[in-house]
Amino acid sequence: LTQLHCIPTELMDSGEVFEWLRILQQEGKIKRFGASVESIAEAHTCLKQEGLASLQIIFNIFRQKPIAALFDQAKAKRVSLIIRLPLASGLLGGRLHPGISFPKNDHRLFNSDGQCFNVGETFAGIPFNRGLSLVEELKTLVPEGMDLIQIALRWILDFDAVTVVIPGSKSPNQVPENASASQLPSLSKSLHAKLNVFYNEKIIQHIRGKY
Repeated sequence: LTQLHCIPTELMDSGEVFEWLRILQQEGKIKRFGASVESIAEAHTCLKQEGLASLQIIFNIFRQKPIAALFDQAKAKRVSLIIRLPLASGLLGGRLHPGISFPKNDHRLFNSDGQCFNVGETFAGIPFNRGLSLVEELKTLVPEGMDLIQIALRWILDFDAVTVVIPGSKSPNQVPENASASQLPSLSKSLHAKLNVFYNEKIIQHIRGKY
C-alpha cells in the first residue's frame, strides 16, 4: 500500500497526484494506493478518486464526526479505513498529567496549539489542560475490569467500517497492551450511547482545527 500522507488540500482537489498513482499502478510499480487526510472534506475528495484503496483518518472518542459523515460512504466504495491517533496523542491513555514535560522533538510540545501544523493532529485539537479534565470525566464511564486504553481502542474496533487501528507505542510493553483490545468483547450499546452523548455534550465545542 502506497499512501499519500496529509498532502496540501489543493493538490488533492486537483486530482493530478492520483492520476500519477494510477499510472504507477498500471505499470506495476505499486499495488494499491490510499491517502491520509486531516478532515472529512478531504476524505470525500479522495473517495471520488477511482482506484482508492484506503483512507487513513483521525478517529477516536474525542473525534467522532466520521461515524455519521464518512463511514457509510467509505463502506459503499469498499475503501478501507486506517485509524490513526486512536488515543488522541496519549490523552485517552489516561496517564498524562498537568505539568508533564514532553521531549523537544515531540509534537505534543511544539504543536499543542497548532503552531506548526493542523492542531487536530495533537490532542485531537483539544487544549491540553481541558483534555486532561475531560479524560477524568470520561474515566467515570469505564466499566469495572477495563481501563481507558482498552475502552478507547475497543470502541473504535466496534465499528464495522474500520479496517485497522494504528496506535503509537512508546515502549515494547505497550504493543501487546494495545493489541489485546482486539480480543475484548464489543462494548455494550448502552456504553456506546453514553460515549456519544459525552462527545456531543462535553467534547465537540472544544475541538479546534479543520475537522
